[in-house]
Amino acid sequence: MDLQLYLDDLGEKKVTGSPAGIDITGIAYDPLRIQPGFIYVAINIYTQLDKIEIPDGHPYVQEAIARGAVCVVLQNDMELPSGVVKVVVPDSRYALGILANRFYGRPSEQLKLVGVTGTNGKTTTTHVIESIFIENHKVGLIGTLYYKLNGEIRKSKDTTPEPPDLQAILREMADLDFSYCFMETSSHGIEFHRLQGCRFRVALFTNLTQDHLDYHKTMENYLNAKLKLFRWLGEEDFAVINIDDPYGGRFVEATRANVLTYGIYSPADIMARDIHYDINGTRYTLVTPKGEIEIKTRLLGRFNVYNALAGVGTAVAEGIGLEQIKRGLERPIRVAGRMEMVDRGQPFTVVVDYAHTPDGMENVLGLARGLNPRKLITVFGCGGDRDKEKRPIMGGVAARFSDEIILTADNPRNEDPLQILAEIRKGCDSASVTEIVDRRSAIQHVIAMAGPGDIVMILGKGHETTQTLKEHTVPFNDREEAEKALDALLQK
Repeated sequence: MDLQLYLDDLGEKKVTGSPAGIDITGIAYDPLRIQPGFIYVAINIYTQLDKIEIPDGHPYVQEAIARGAVCVVLQNDMELPSGVVKVVVPDSRYALGILANRFYGRPSEQLKLVGVTGTNGKTTTTHVIESIFIENHKVGLIGTLYYKLNGEIRKSKDTTPEPPDLQAILREMADLDFSYCFMETSSHGIEFHRLQGCRFRVALFTNLTQDHLDYHKTMENYLNAKLKLFRWLGEEDFAVINIDDPYGGRFVEATRANVLTYGIYSPADIMARDIHYDINGTRYTLVTPKGEIEIKTRLLGRFNVYNALAGVGTAVAEGIGLEQIKRGLERPIRVAGRMEMVDRGQPFTVVVDYAHTPDGMENVLGLARGLNPRKLITVFGCGGDRDKEKRPIMGGVAARFSDEIILTADNPRNEDPLQILAEIRKGCDSASVTEIVDRRSAIQHVIAMAGPGDIVMILGKGHETTQTLKEHTVPFNDREEAEKALDALLQK
C-alpha cells in the first residue's frame, strides 16, 4: 500500500520528503525487525527481540534506516538522510497504533473482540470465556501467558502486545474466520495506545485494587486508564461489570453500552447463590436473566466464582444458552500459575499462584486459610523497580493469614533485594518471618519444613519462566523448582 494512504490516517503531523509512490512492506518499532520497505516508528520503552529493554527508540533511527526503513515516524525531530520520509507527530505510540491497524487491514472489525480489564482475574476470566464459547465457535485468546488460536497455544511477549504484534495476531484470526477474540487489556496497554484502532464488541471489568502505581501514581489515574476501554464502546455493544467492586458504579456511569452486572453480594443481572468451597472445587447456583442452573467447577475460591460470573456475562451478552454455559464452566480449565497444584505424592499441599498485589494475596491466602490447614506457609517477594507502596501492605496480608512467612526475591531488577525484603517486613508485625533471598533456596527450604496437613503457597511469579536480576535474566519457574524440591524430599 502507498505510504501516502497511511499518513492520511495520522491527523496532526509534519512530513518531510515525498511519500507518494512508496510501497510499504511492513511496520516495526524495534530496529532489529526492520526490513527494506518498512516504516520505523520510534517509541519510548520497548523490548527488543533479544529481550533488552530500550527506554527510547529515537537513538536507533540510523540503525533502522541502515536496515531498510523508507519512512521514520518520531516525536523528537532530528535530521535524516535524503530519500527517507520523515514524519514528526505529537505521540509516536499513538501513531504506531494507527499505522499498524491500517497495515493489517483493521482486523478487529472482522471479528467480535472482547476486552477484559481489571487488576486481578484477567487471565482466568479469558480462559473461562474461551471454555464457554469454543464449543460452537472458532475463538482466539490473547493474554499474559500466550495467545491461542482455537485452543492452539502460541508464544506472546506482552499481556497486551505492541500494535504491530497485536494487529498481526488479529489479522491471523480474521483470516482463519474466527468469530471471537478474548483479550486481556492491561492499563499499560490502554495508556500506551496499543489498542488504538481496535473495535470492541464487549468490555469486561473484573476489579480494581492497588497495582502499577509506580506508573499511574494515583488510584484515580489507574481507574481512568481502565475506564477508557468502556468509553470506547458504542450503544450497540455490551459492558460486563463487577458491581460488588467499589469502583463498579464508575464503570456503569462511564459507558454508553448495554450494561450487564455480576456479583455475589449486590443485586446483579448475574449472580452466584448457595456457594460451597472445598479443596476439589466450588459448587453454586448460577442465577442469570436466562434462568438458574447448578454449577460444579474445579476452579477454587470466591475470586474464581467472580471470574466465572464475568465469563457468564459475556456469554449472556452474546446469546449463549445456559446448558452450554454450564458445560463451559464445568470443563477442566487449567491456567498455568493460577492456583496451580504441585502434587508429587507428598502429604501436604503445594500451590503456585501469580498473586502479586495485596488484593490478589488476600484472595488466595484467604482461600487457603479457609481450608483449615495444620499450618499455612507463604513464600513471596515483591518486584524491583515497581510500586513500592504495596510492599508493606502485602507483608501485612501475609502476616494476617500465614503461620510462617518466607520472604524471597521476585524479579528484583535494579534494586537491592535485601532492601525490598526489609520494606515488605515492615508490614509483617510479629509474624514468624524468615528471609532467604535466593528463590530456589527459599522453595527448597519451605518444602523441607512442611509437614502433613500443611499448605505451602508460593506466590508472585506464577507462570513466569525467568527471574530478572540487575545484570541479567535467568531461567526460573516456581512450579518446576517446587517439583524438584519435592522429588528430592520424597527420595530420601
